[in-house]
Amino acid sequence: MQERGGMEMRSLGIDIGTTSICVVCYEEGQETLPFAVSRQNAFLPGTFEQDPEAIVEKVQDMLAQAAESGFGADTAEAVGISSQMHGILYVDAEGRAVSPFYTWKDEKGRELMADGVSYEERLGRAAGTPVFSGFGTVTHFYLATKGLIPEQAVKLANIGDYVAMRLTGRKDPLLHESIAASFGGYDVQAGEFAWDKLEQAGVETSYFPQLAKKEEAAGTYRGIPVSCAFGDNQASFYGALDKPETQISINVGTGSQVSLFDRHYYRTAAADIRPYFHKGCLYVGASLNGGKVYEKLAAFFEEIVYEFTGQKIQAFDQMARLGEEKKETGLVVNPSLYGSRKIAAGVADAYGTVENLTFDTFHAPDFIRAYVRGMAEELHRMYLEFPEEIRKGRTEIVASGNGIRRNALMAEEAARSFGMPVVFKEIQEEAAAGAAKAALDLFRKGTAEWT
Repeated sequence: MQERGGMEMRSLGIDIGTTSICVVCYEEGQETLPFAVSRQNAFLPGTFEQDPEAIVEKVQDMLAQAAESGFGADTAEAVGISSQMHGILYVDAEGRAVSPFYTWKDEKGRELMADGVSYEERLGRAAGTPVFSGFGTVTHFYLATKGLIPEQAVKLANIGDYVAMRLTGRKDPLLHESIAASFGGYDVQAGEFAWDKLEQAGVETSYFPQLAKKEEAAGTYRGIPVSCAFGDNQASFYGALDKPETQISINVGTGSQVSLFDRHYYRTAAADIRPYFHKGCLYVGASLNGGKVYEKLAAFFEEIVYEFTGQKIQAFDQMARLGEEKKETGLVVNPSLYGSRKIAAGVADAYGTVENLTFDTFHAPDFIRAYVRGMAEELHRMYLEFPEEIRKGRTEIVASGNGIRRNALMAEEAARSFGMPVVFKEIQEEAAAGAAKAALDLFRKGTAEWT
C-alpha cells in the first residue's frame, strides 16, 4: 500500500452497536476523525432481536454518504468492522440472512428445560465453562432444541460477519477469534472451539462458521480489503488505549465493561478472558447495566413530571446539575435494572437494590448521585476480582463510550471508585475507529507486529 500523495493513510471503520451504527474515516496519526456519521439501531418490537437487512442498508447508506463527502473507499486502504458481541443470526447457502439477529440481550437461555435446569446452565456444565443467555452457543442450543432453526439455514454468524459478507459478496461467514470467543465454548489458549465438549452437550456444530487465519481478510469492497468483524470490546480497546499494560479501559455503552490487557493467560473465573489480536488476552468484567440504565433513570423523572403536570421535559441536563450539587450521600443504590449474569447461579440480589433510604437522603440529588455511584462501583467490584498479577502497575483509566463520555457524573464516580484519574482520547466512536486502525495495521504489516 502506498501513501496517497504524501497524505497519511486512511481507513474506514464500521461499528454495529446495539443502540447505534456508525461509519468513520480514520486517518493515521491524527487525533480526530475527519468523517463520522451514525444511525440508530433498534430491537424488533417486543424482542431483543434486530433486523439484519435494515442494519446492512444503514451501513450501505452511510458508506455512500462517506463517499459523497470525499471519504469513500477510493480514498482508503482498508475497511475495519467492529460488532456487538455474542449474538447470532443464520444465513442460507447464498449468504443471505434467514433469521433475525438474536442479540447479546436475548433471554431465551434462561428458560428451563424439562428437568428444571436452564439452557445456559445445562450447556455451561457440559462445556466446563460459564456461558450465559445471549451467548451465541446458548441461543443456538436453545433454537436447535426447540426446532426453531430455519430450514434454509446452513451457517450461523454474528451481525458484523454478516455485514462483511454483504460488503464483500461472500456466501459463507468467516469468523475472527474475538467474535468466536464471545459465542461461548471457545478455548482461548487453543485458539479454537472446544468441539468435543460442545458436541457432547448436544450443540449442532455443523452450523459454526470457519475461523479466520491471523491475517485473513473477509474479502474486498471496491478494491480494498475488508477485515473480519472484530469484537467491539477489543476494537474499542485498540482504538482508545496507547499504553495498554498500565491503563484500565472502562467502556459504557448500552452495557458496560472494565477491561485489562495482559500478555499472559491466567486462568480465572472472575473475568471473561478474550483473545486480543494474537497479542495476549483481555480480562473483561461485563455488566448488563450501562448507559441504558441511566436512560431509564431519566425516563423515570420525565414520567413523574408528565404524570403530575402534563409537561414533557428532557431530564438529562437537570440530572447532571442536581447530581453535581450532591457530592456525598449516605444513600446506596445498586441500579442493576437488567439483572446480572449471577441470576443463572441463583444469586438473590442479582437485581437492583436501594439501601439507607432516610429522611435526609430521600431527595432527587441523593438518588442521582447514588445511582451513578452504584454503576461505577459495580465495575470496580469486577476489577477487584481480577487476578492480582494483572492489576499491578495500573495508573489511569481510559474511558470510552457515550455512556461515560457524555455523563460527567459517571466519569467522576469511576475516578472515585478506582482511585485513579479518568482520561478521554480525542478520537470518539472508539470501536469504529479502533476497527479502522486495526484493519489498517493488519493488512499493512500483519498482526504479529502490531503496536
